[in-house]
Amino acid sequence: MDAIFQKVEEVIMPFPGGICRSGSKVGSLRYKLGASTNHLYCPTLRRIVPDSRVPEGVECVYEIVINALTLQAVKKAMSEGAKVAVETSGLRKISAANFGGKLGPDKVPLREILTL
Repeated sequence: MDAIFQKVEEVIMPFPGGICRSGSKVGSLRYKLGASTNHLYCPTLRRIVPDSRVPEGVECVYEIVINALTLQAVKKAMSEGAKVAVETSGLRKISAANFGGKLGPDKVPLREILTL
C-alpha cells in the first residue's frame, strides 16, 4: 500500500494498513450493521456457502478500500495497487466491485486502470 500513498495524492485508505480481510459488503443479512463480511469471498465459509466465489486452495482474500477526492485519484490508486499486487507471490486473482452503486455511482473497470 506504500506505493499508493507515495504515488497518489487525494487518497486515503480507511482500514489499518489499507487492507481488510475477507472483503466487506454493504449491509448485513441479520443485523442492522452498515457493513459486514462478504460471505461470498470468505475462505473459511467456502465449504458451507453454496455460491462461494473463493477458488479451492485460496486461504486468504484481501479487500483494499480506497477513498479519494476525485474519480481520477481512485483510478490512479487502483492502478498503482494492481501493479504492486501482481508481483506478490501466490496471488491468484484481482477483482473490483462497486457494491451495486450503494457507496457511489462510479464503476471503474480493471482493464481501464491498467493503462494508467
